[in-house]
Amino acid sequence: MNLWPQDWGPHGEELQKLLKESQPSSEAAEDDSDNPTLSAKDYVNLMRETLAATPFPLDEHAEETEINGVPCRIMTPSTRSQGVYLHFHGGGMVAGSAFMGDVENRHLSNTFDLSVVSVDYRLAPEFPFPAAPDDGFAVATWLLENSENKFGTTNLVIGGESAGAYLAALTLLRLRESVGPEAVNRFLGANLIFGVFDWSQSPSQLGKRPFPDDFDVLSPEIISFFAEMYLPELNLEDRRDPSVSPTYADLRGLIPAYFCVGSSDHLLDDTLFLANRWRVAGNNCNIDVFPRAPHAFTMFPSPYVELFAERRDAWFSEILT
Repeated sequence: MNLWPQDWGPHGEELQKLLKESQPSSEAAEDDSDNPTLSAKDYVNLMRETLAATPFPLDEHAEETEINGVPCRIMTPSTRSQGVYLHFHGGGMVAGSAFMGDVENRHLSNTFDLSVVSVDYRLAPEFPFPAAPDDGFAVATWLLENSENKFGTTNLVIGGESAGAYLAALTLLRLRESVGPEAVNRFLGANLIFGVFDWSQSPSQLGKRPFPDDFDVLSPEIISFFAEMYLPELNLEDRRDPSVSPTYADLRGLIPAYFCVGSSDHLLDDTLFLANRWRVAGNNCNIDVFPRAPHAFTMFPSPYVELFAERRDAWFSEILT
């Protein structure tokens, strides 16, 4: 069984070569070894400052508002909305902001006449679990009741990247348990991009990857740090609770989903395991694995950026038709 088309392979090799060439030399790394280790608080602040300083192109027409007390960033198409995309940004549950998704969200809005509601959920460690899932649930329930009045449509889609994909999946599960199957069925599909779905350490999170020496923006240590910030009171067994890790949930009665991940992503198994369980549970499921691509590979210039956009857009077109 091939997880990707054969002609994708060279793209991954070239991307890894480019990424490794752009990394600091071994001499520079040794020079940094005398720097004191950052505390958890300093590491989180550094992440937030780095993301804040990154020149993400901002959409000048986006609207900042609150929904059920949760800050959100809203985009609308130039024509009548054909649906609402509920979006969650990434950032390891400790960093990031809704504006990070402006470019992709505007593309989806213009291409498919979607309104986009991107959630600025609360971040750990100041607000650990279940603050972020609570925020996602609050916005989702508001949309179920108000999307037609606010946006002129009852069609809903949900999704996100990395930690955002996790929150999207968790929101669907919580809607099913707390509101009922009819709430989940209001959503036409789930766009789950290189998500973290198992907080109890999947094999790839521990470093067991097909190409273990490949570059990745994540590492076992970084993932463990995120987990400690987000789930400070929970041990590994507790983190297998379905209300924490979607991998362990009953997935029956869910909606069509699009999964994608790179084979050199430390979250590879999170996607492979959840996507296969999603399908076995009787749900429609599309999955793309991009050979030798790291986590968040869409941030790096390569043919994968266009390939991913084509595959994702084809899925959006399918569920919205």
